[in-house]
Amino acid sequence: MDAPIVGTYRTVRFRAGPVDAIASDVDLLIVGMPVLSATSRIDPGACALNAALSGTLSQLRAGGLFDGRFGETMILSSPPPPVRCRSLMIVGMGEIDDLDAERLGRLAAVAMRAALRLDSCSIACLLRLLDPAATKVGQRAAARAMMAGVLAALDAYLSPGRFAGLNWTFDQPDNAADVLGTIIAQWPAAPR
Repeated sequence: MDAPIVGTYRTVRFRAGPVDAIASDVDLLIVGMPVLSATSRIDPGACALNAALSGTLSQLRAGGLFDGRFGETMILSSPPPPVRCRSLMIVGMGEIDDLDAERLGRLAAVAMRAALRLDSCSIACLLRLLDPAATKVGQRAAARAMMAGVLAALDAYLSPGRFAGLNWTFDQPDNAADVLGTIIAQWPAAPR
């Protein structure tokens, strides 16, 4: 992934651009999944992963191992080819109709904390609004909330030296990418 850098915070480089859920060669790929009742509204990246993994994500949900409840997480280590990421984290998004910018920010913070605990160096995050009718304003608000969530998670982490060289890529539409850099530049936290 050669997405452009939108900013750096405490040695973490943030990028924004398209993320290929199958071909992304990253330590950790983060994908959002809603509750089972919202199966028809699953993100295209999650659908592609499910197909590449011979329906594994659907089977986890159907078997009750992963319900998609808000904030629920599951890590799959070493997914088989053709998936190239070394670990896959599924994040429960809850009911799609309840998903808004603030809730996406909370999910992004959950994902960042997990990535730090796993000592991941390269992360691709496919958390985003799943409503195809989301306006540009809604997409920008979601991007703003997700960046604030990951920055707050970084600030709360006790060993800041452990994330030197971390690269985090947000899968964001072009009309929302500039918001990410603005939030980094204006972040009111401790000195970088």
